[in-house]
Amino acid sequence: MAKGKPRGRRCCPLGASSSLEAPRRSSPAPPMGTSPGRPPRNVDVTAPRSGRRRSSATQNPPLRFLRVRAAAFSGDAPFWGGRVGVMTSSSERRAEKTSTIEFFPKYQSVSLGDGDMMMSLSEGMSPPDDVEAGVRLNDFLKKKGSSEKEKAYRTDYRRKSISRELIPLGGSPIEKELALVVCRKASVADLVFLVDGSWSITQQNFKIIQEFLYTLVNSFDIGEDKVQIGLIQYSDQPRNEFFLNTYQRKEDILHKIQNLHYKGGGTKTGESLQFMLDTQFNEMAGSRRNEGVPQIAVVITDGQAQDNIREPAEAVKNAGITLYAVGIKDAVLSELQEIASDPDELHVYSVVDFAALQGISQKIIQVLCTTAEEVSGQINQVSQVCTKATVADIVFLVDSSTSIGEDNFEEVKNFLSVLVSNLDVGRDQVRIGLAQYSRKTFKEFLLNQYALKSDILELIRNLTFRRGSTYTGAALDFVRAEYFTKSAGSRAQENIPQVLILITDGESKDDVKVPARKLNARGISVYVVGIGIQDTTQVEEIASRPSHKFLFKIDSYGILQELARNFLQTVCFEVGSQMKVCSSASVADIAFLVDESSRVGEKNFQLTRAFLLRIINALDIGPNNVQVALVLYSDVPRLEFTLDTFEDKLKVLNYVKRLRFRGGRPYTGAAIDFLRKEVFTKKAGSRRDQGVQQLAVVITDGYSLDTFIEPASRLRRSDITMYAVGIQNIPESSLLQQIVTHPPRKHVTNMELFLKQPDIEWKIKERLCNGIVERAFVTPVRYRTLKEGCEQTEEADIYFLIDGSGSIFPKDFDDMKAFMNEMVDAFQVGANRVRFGVVQYQGYAKLEFEIGQYKTKTDLRKAIDAIKQMGHGTYTGRALEVMKSLFKKAARENVPKYLVLITDGISDDDVTRPALELQKEGIMIYAIGVRNASKTQLEQITGEKNQTFLVNEFDSLKRIKHDVVREICSPKACKNLKVDIIFLIDTSESMNATQFNLTKDFMQAIINQSDIGADKVQIGLLKYSTAAELEFRLNTYRTKDALRDAISKVTQIEEGTKTGNALQHASRYFDASEGGRPEVKQHLIVVTDGESKDKVEEPATKLREKGIIIHAVGIVKAVYSELRQIAGMADRVYMEDSYESLTHLEKTILFYVCNPDAGCRKPEVADVIYVVHGSTNTHFQGMRQLMAAVVNDSVVGKGYVQFGAVAYSNRPVEKFSLNKFSTKEEVGKAVYSMSSLNGQAFTAKALNFARERFDAAYSGQTSPPDTARFVVLITDAPTADRPDLPAAVEALEKKGIKLIAIGTEAADAEELKDMVGDEGWSFFAPSYGTLESYRQNITHILCDKSKPACGTQQADLVFLVDGAKSITPSNFTVMKTFMKNIVNSFLIAENKIHIGVVQYSDAPQTEFYLNEFYSDTEIKRKIENMAQLESATFTGRALRFVKSVFQPANGGRKDQGVLQSLVVVTDGKSDDDVNEAAIALRNYGINIFSVGIGKNLSESFELNQIAGRPDRVFRVINFNELETIEKSIFKEICDVADQPRDCDIDISVAVDSSRHASTMRLKQLMQTQLLRLVPAMASMINISCPVEPPMNIRFRYQVFAGNGRSLFDSNFEVYDEEIIQKFLEVQTTMNTYLNTNFLEAFWDSSFSLASTRVKVLVVFTDGPDDSIQNLKATADSLRKQGLDALLMIGLENVENYNELQQTEFGRGFGYREPLQIGNPLLPSTLWRQIDSIAERKCCKACCKCFGDDGQGGHRGPPGIKLLQFEKEGSAFKDHLATLVMKEELGNVVHQVSKGNEEKQVALGNGVRREQEDIEELKVKMDMTVLMGYLERRYRLNGNAVLMVNGSNRDILELTMMTLVLQVKVEGQGGGESQELMADEEEQDSKVQMVYQEKMGDQVILVNLDCKANRVPQAAKAYRDFQEHKVYWAPKVTQESWEKVALKGTQDTGDQSNRYCGLHLRFEAVQPSENLAIQPIPEGLDGKDDYGAPGKKGAKGEDGDLGVPGDKGIKGIRGRVMMINIPGYL
Repeated sequence: MAKGKPRGRRCCPLGASSSLEAPRRSSPAPPMGTSPGRPPRNVDVTAPRSGRRRSSATQNPPLRFLRVRAAAFSGDAPFWGGRVGVMTSSSERRAEKTSTIEFFPKYQSVSLGDGDMMMSLSEGMSPPDDVEAGVRLNDFLKKKGSSEKEKAYRTDYRRKSISRELIPLGGSPIEKELALVVCRKASVADLVFLVDGSWSITQQNFKIIQEFLYTLVNSFDIGEDKVQIGLIQYSDQPRNEFFLNTYQRKEDILHKIQNLHYKGGGTKTGESLQFMLDTQFNEMAGSRRNEGVPQIAVVITDGQAQDNIREPAEAVKNAGITLYAVGIKDAVLSELQEIASDPDELHVYSVVDFAALQGISQKIIQVLCTTAEEVSGQINQVSQVCTKATVADIVFLVDSSTSIGEDNFEEVKNFLSVLVSNLDVGRDQVRIGLAQYSRKTFKEFLLNQYALKSDILELIRNLTFRRGSTYTGAALDFVRAEYFTKSAGSRAQENIPQVLILITDGESKDDVKVPARKLNARGISVYVVGIGIQDTTQVEEIASRPSHKFLFKIDSYGILQELARNFLQTVCFEVGSQMKVCSSASVADIAFLVDESSRVGEKNFQLTRAFLLRIINALDIGPNNVQVALVLYSDVPRLEFTLDTFEDKLKVLNYVKRLRFRGGRPYTGAAIDFLRKEVFTKKAGSRRDQGVQQLAVVITDGYSLDTFIEPASRLRRSDITMYAVGIQNIPESSLLQQIVTHPPRKHVTNMELFLKQPDIEWKIKERLCNGIVERAFVTPVRYRTLKEGCEQTEEADIYFLIDGSGSIFPKDFDDMKAFMNEMVDAFQVGANRVRFGVVQYQGYAKLEFEIGQYKTKTDLRKAIDAIKQMGHGTYTGRALEVMKSLFKKAARENVPKYLVLITDGISDDDVTRPALELQKEGIMIYAIGVRNASKTQLEQITGEKNQTFLVNEFDSLKRIKHDVVREICSPKACKNLKVDIIFLIDTSESMNATQFNLTKDFMQAIINQSDIGADKVQIGLLKYSTAAELEFRLNTYRTKDALRDAISKVTQIEEGTKTGNALQHASRYFDASEGGRPEVKQHLIVVTDGESKDKVEEPATKLREKGIIIHAVGIVKAVYSELRQIAGMADRVYMEDSYESLTHLEKTILFYVCNPDAGCRKPEVADVIYVVHGSTNTHFQGMRQLMAAVVNDSVVGKGYVQFGAVAYSNRPVEKFSLNKFSTKEEVGKAVYSMSSLNGQAFTAKALNFARERFDAAYSGQTSPPDTARFVVLITDAPTADRPDLPAAVEALEKKGIKLIAIGTEAADAEELKDMVGDEGWSFFAPSYGTLESYRQNITHILCDKSKPACGTQQADLVFLVDGAKSITPSNFTVMKTFMKNIVNSFLIAENKIHIGVVQYSDAPQTEFYLNEFYSDTEIKRKIENMAQLESATFTGRALRFVKSVFQPANGGRKDQGVLQSLVVVTDGKSDDDVNEAAIALRNYGINIFSVGIGKNLSESFELNQIAGRPDRVFRVINFNELETIEKSIFKEICDVADQPRDCDIDISVAVDSSRHASTMRLKQLMQTQLLRLVPAMASMINISCPVEPPMNIRFRYQVFAGNGRSLFDSNFEVYDEEIIQKFLEVQTTMNTYLNTNFLEAFWDSSFSLASTRVKVLVVFTDGPDDSIQNLKATADSLRKQGLDALLMIGLENVENYNELQQTEFGRGFGYREPLQIGNPLLPSTLWRQIDSIAERKCCKACCKCFGDDGQGGHRGPPGIKLLQFEKEGSAFKDHLATLVMKEELGNVVHQVSKGNEEKQVALGNGVRREQEDIEELKVKMDMTVLMGYLERRYRLNGNAVLMVNGSNRDILELTMMTLVLQVKVEGQGGGESQELMADEEEQDSKVQMVYQEKMGDQVILVNLDCKANRVPQAAKAYRDFQEHKVYWAPKVTQESWEKVALKGTQDTGDQSNRYCGLHLRFEAVQPSENLAIQPIPEGLDGKDDYGAPGKKGAKGEDGDLGVPGDKGIKGIRGRVMMINIPGYL
């Protein structure tokens, strides 16, 4: 018996058969108001109603039982309203005609111990009234007379004999079939019986077990919401008799038990336990574990197990299942104890024989009832505040010193009982430990001793008061060493929260500071309850920080109970917070890929498992939150569970705990590909189509036998963020950095560091959780800020110089093009704005298009997409030389010039000289290096370190686009910046000197990039620790040097961390009295490395309310949630895990500081005419400067701001009209060329003249009717025609022209005020020189009173606004103002922008439709009059409703191609699901923008679900901040027209093959056709509208059985030949039929509303198997459901094809063109069909004209054929023989890397062992037949060349022996020929080479030996081929093979002699004529056995949307065969 366990009575002395006593359970006292011997009040003893019908399910009447708590009694003893009785035996019961209650004459009652009485009442009977009234039993039995019913009872009782066998029980002999107790309290449980059915039982004894089971089951209240029963019978193998959810009626279960079939066999108890866990205790079988229902299992066995039981039993118990063991006869006691739960005395039962089973039935029932009650009670009693604190290790440390006293100690025990009662106690939930202390510390019980709450509560009640002195320090050390350890049950290694609760009333006699620090260092949270303590110094040192969370002080023990609730709430909240480290990262799909190879080892695998448990425990797991999947891999990947397998975190953790190490060899690349194909799919639970982030975490030691770089790149291109965790200390240069998403510093982690650090939660946050938050909530906002900042870069000329060399693969080149397109999107493109050009280079530079050639983003995207890669070498220097002349040709005066270079390698020529030439010309160069690019060389090109960027792979280019754009835009964005910046720097003791210096470097970097000055940027500094100190104010230093010097002298405080206090302290230093400038933007940059010891939210909120923008920078241990409270918004929080990473932040923060506020900064659309009077030219200069300054502050151009000018005196003269100039430069020159006119100022005449200049007759162009018009009057004299002035001003007003008046010198200021009226737009400058200072005033008016530019001229815009009661009336008014302001920005007209509004709460209502109002005045009035609904928030319902507003009947113009936009504004999370409704709207073509207000939505993924993409989500802290996003929303809506559209295409491929007799023929036909047609459909289409790159065309292949069951499903994937092969393997094995069910099956399983934009079903058919009418009806139904096209492709001899064409749709005007196999133009026809479908669906084009097909291409040159041999050893032979006999011999298959030396040796050994078999194979093969076949099939002749890679003798020998092509080998020393099969000694002595001297102009070099001493010979042999052209496969290694030579260097290290053929290091050198290695020509590239396609034809002459003609036919098949043995390429 375990030490400290509460003792309970055993049911039986194990191994004996004596009297059994029920286990003792703690029980509550009788209810108040009762006494022993008296019935309790309100005890329900009502009998079941008489007359109930008997069940027909069984002849045995079901019984109802009631257990009544009473004192033990006998004879005349009283009882409490119960009924005492027993049933008769089974045989008598069957014969009984009536149901009775029977009483024994001698034994009137039965005592079961502790006052439990067992009683029964047969169905349909009611007891006598006086029995229910509680009369004594003897009185009842002796009673005379009474009712007939009572007489019948007594008569029946006297008639019964008691001669049957009785079992002694508790001293009372009762009948064998004693009626049992129904567990009324335990109304819910899942109970599984595992019953031994082995031969040792025997048939007769098995019947006894059946009766025993019958008795047990009959005691429970069975039902779906009550007790569920499952049953397994086992012997050699287990068998489920029925599951938990099979039967919901007791009668059915009893009937099944009575009819069980005895199994017989051995006794495999261990296997059966595992079987029970796997098959019964899961949701599918009916387990309600997730709902907290008790899980109980009872094992019944009679003998020793024949297998291992330890692990299975532990697994069952670890799953939270209470396990009982019942042993009969020969059962082994030690095995029963190992099986059962602890303690044994409560869970192990043993009887001497089968007959004794019934004797323990009621004991077991009582125990099961009690267990279920207690577990249920625990679940029901958990406090609401603790529902989320489900997992923790909590230790109570109770002061038991003399000063407390007995009475107060009882109060402490009650307090502990209340806490424990409200916690979710359990083995896998909250664990409890307890220790007492005084002078010594007493171990009461450890964390892993008790899992039942009842046991713990009983122990607490029985605690003994110890007495003694108070030694708290020693006690703290004791619990740290004895309790918080793994052996004691601590789960710290699993990241389970560790909590210590100390309860004390006095000062400790020993030191507590050091023990407390040790606890804190271990990450243990210490709570202190101090009672009546005067000096709190000690308890403050003990409690964790901050004290207000962890220290509770009360005056007396009497109020402990009052403290309980608040204390519990605090503890549970903190525990819940610790568990959910990733509380903000609420939604994501995360797949873990774990290396379990032998190299990793058992120990590291255990660390990995612990690491996984930590991470998973930190995630918010749930079906609508974070989903996780797990794949383990070595030789092959093994899927442990998919993303949607588990919905509960506990289940995931339990699964991970059971992971076992398996070992093997690491193939990381294959495993990463497995993730992409099998895990991140919709079928496996991926929610990618819902916009949910996809993350992969690869845990490995960095070694792999295959390449993982390309698979990782493919995964990243699928928009999956990749993290890598190194199992061991992997160096920085590790290939892990090539796996992960950029930047590696945020995505590569070392696990050993994780496990050694107690602050694991911070690391997880930074690496994973914050990555989720950043991408979902931060990156979109920062990109929006970036675009807004780049609006200041109005003019720029940018050239991309892109490397197009052969080392860049096609997908990489596509990544480059996508990067250029995304950069273009960030700028304002136009002829006079930002312009782009592209140059591609290799050996020479090629101009793709010059700067200014394309003037819109759409045209630029098309031009970039059309660029074709050049190939060949890398000559960056030559390309740079070309750029100088190109920039010169496109130069614009004062326009900045930028060159963006992208390259993947080291240039073969000099780059320094041409780069310097460009720099001298003022061209700013930014260089991006990929893969092997040289950082040094790139820095030579740019001349600046910060203008160089490095990424590992091309797909990472998208990750740095923001950085490059920011570099280009920063100078303009930060120009003329006025801002106050205060640094608030944490200098606490947690920071060392090095880290403090790095913090100072961070501040210095921001200062260096700022323009410091009194009227520019001011910087102040405060430092803080426990207190805050001012270093210098904002106005202290005016120069950079002074600031830098001051910062260098700052020292550390080195105390605690009180950030809240520091924030409060910082506020006043922004005031004017302290040097601040409240009129400018003010920023506070907080830098901290830890959690604050005080509250931060309130002081931070006050700062923000004051207008201070706060940036929160967190390092190392900083807490994200706290930083979020400080900054207010997620995009102003910056997290880094090291001080060194601070260097990556200064530019991001500074750009945010530079970016303008949400208000208008530059006028964008307006007509402005200057009306200027200047007395003299001398003074006129000041006026010119003001005009030019306003021009410079405006966006100038046609369609933007246009300027005109009129000079006047006695008469007005037009200097230039509104339409004369379209660039800022031109207007500026015209302004400075103006001269004054002498004379008086006839201002009224000039104003009238200027008014007319706005007319089209003068301006030559009519601006849109609502374009703002301004006259800017600048004068230095009073008006000469003042009487006419009022009329002139009124005429301006009537025409809508606004007047701004500026006067100086002699001008009349009052006169100016009268002109502008109430607007107040008049200004007076005291002198000409001060005129320019009013530029901002004028610019602000122009900005504020004009509309911004919008690229969308037509749009339907609907507002869907939340009117719930959570929004106050004042906030609802603010929301209406927000809508009106956005409306005011648009041009509202019948043919322009339409507006509609829907308000919603619990139900939506339309305020007005799109076609109701066509003026902004009416719309704003209607919005203003909206009445708030004030109810709940059902956003999903509103989204479904709002679709109707976009219908044509309500004004929607979707069918006319007008853009559809919806703005959703809400302040709370929806009460219903929003996802499906939002997806349906977006698929309907509606662009959704979501606006969330308040903290509840600040990091809610719901807004992302609504919008569908994070860049269309807007969040503000409160309603007042809505105005700050008005401009951004307007811009986003406007940009939709110019944004590329989603046009992904999903094509489902079906095959109807009901008429093909030959499976082989069908497979050959489909293989040929699919490999011909699918690539054609997958080819890049050319549609007229811009699409969002990359445009994905995916295919799905499915096979269904006749009953609709899926036999094969590939999911949607890009074209993959391997998938087609797998599909055909299944498809060709069965017939399928083209009928309605066939079509519907493909729609139901392939497509849904959540699918891609374009959906196509392609059916290959041999004819209809249903009527055409039925098929047409089904096709029409699919079209209505959303299928865009149905294409029928006729197979050979297709029947009724013309009729079948009637079922097709979506083909447009080409619908009559037959799609039949055999048509040589079928590929091009299909391509045109897909193109037309996409054009119609994505671009709204109703038809499309195509040009003529291009002429057929020339026949291609011969191609290389690859054979792949994958088998090893003896299987190798069979594989070869099979290949030889198949027609598929020679098909191109991917190359497979060998692996390692071990594999190679094993293969060699296998070859030797099979030598005889090989010889036999060689003899049996008919070489003549083989050679004839090869010649015919592949057109091979005597010039055929066999290409073999590798020099391993066995590989060569096996290959040659099998395919004896008699290729001769030229000996190295002479011309003597010999067979290839040289002996081993000869092989080792020379370099082997296999070649053909000449075959036309082709020679292939093969098989260089790679041993160290063979290198020189190899090099010499290489040169022997200098007279021939030598071809080499392009992907042999990662190096470029185009111009390389052998340098004779050899790889070193442990890779030596491992990769034969890869062993030589090939390095790029200057090419020589002798050693030029040519690239393989098209057709010889090993990828295709056909020649290259012909060129496309020219565009059709008449087609408006004409496209190039079809590709030419391919050339003939190649005639050179290459055989690749795995491992040598």
